[in-house]
Amino acid sequence: MRAEEAQKELLGDEQTLIRKAKNGDQAAFTRLVKMYQRRVYTLVYRFCRDHDTADELAQETFVKAYTSLGSFREEFKFASWILTIATNLTLNHLKRSKRQVSIDSEPIAAMLADPSPSSDPVKSIVDRELMEKLESEVDKLPLEFKTVFILRVHEELSYEEIARKLGIEIGTVMSRLFRARARLKKALEEYL
Repeated sequence: MRAEEAQKELLGDEQTLIRKAKNGDQAAFTRLVKMYQRRVYTLVYRFCRDHDTADELAQETFVKAYTSLGSFREEFKFASWILTIATNLTLNHLKRSKRQVSIDSEPIAAMLADPSPSSDPVKSIVDRELMEKLESEVDKLPLEFKTVFILRVHEELSYEEIARKLGIEIGTVMSRLFRARARLKKALEEYL
């Protein structure tokens, strides 16, 4: 019960901060930034894999959020709204710069196989080789597959949340995720 009460209190504080920020209270918006800056940065970094770019895009996210705060509807989650802004800005940046997207491979590997810890040095070498191959293959995925994959694997968003965030149908999310996984499994079949 204590955790539920703390969560309600936190959400109440967040809603109060949002209302104050909408009315021009910059200190309230600064507190919102502090609450979400790590999550926004981490999400952006997973897409671009560059600290400076992630830092710039995270800042741009909060600037855009501040200027668009009047359009935020309080019946929705602020976290979803701010992460959608971050995702859209990042995808636009990546499309403009045509950079390869790279993501951390450990959570992905867990989705593709069930690696068990081992003290076997040969297995360790094979596992390391698998991780390198996996990262290489993820980099080769089309951007629309990578995007859905990152949001599902790293952000652990539901299909509905991904669809809403990207403005696509749930079936499209499922299809892209299936295709991404199928391509990775095919590319890694010698390891799996």
